[in-house]
Amino acid sequence: MQIRWSSFHSQYNEAEVKTSVPRSAGVYLLWLKLKNDKWQCFYVGQADDLERRLVEHLVDSEENKCIKTHAKSDVCGFKYAEIAMQSNRDGIEKYLYDHYMPDCNQKDPGGKPMVVNLA
Repeated sequence: MQIRWSSFHSQYNEAEVKTSVPRSAGVYLLWLKLKNDKWQCFYVGQADDLERRLVEHLVDSEENKCIKTHAKSDVCGFKYAEIAMQSNRDGIEKYLYDHYMPDCNQKDPGGKPMVVNLA
């Protein structure tokens, strides 16, 4: 399945999210810039409201300590894709999880992966 990824946002903060992310359903990737200047995906997720969910990761009450640590970094970015159907989001999230093996995902989302173009 071909999905349309957003442009890469190299600043992950509330202002950037609120001005560039829709309030629609989709999948998203959170990235951390490494010391060698390469980017590494540290979290894969999905949401019914991308803007709301991406902002939630930035608040002090974020329960995932790994996300909380990385999201507060000056070298954190994100990408997203709008995906309306829940079954497609589930399959895409699983595929992205299997591909990137992100450090901050606390558990495998399970299900059958749906192959998509990578971000």
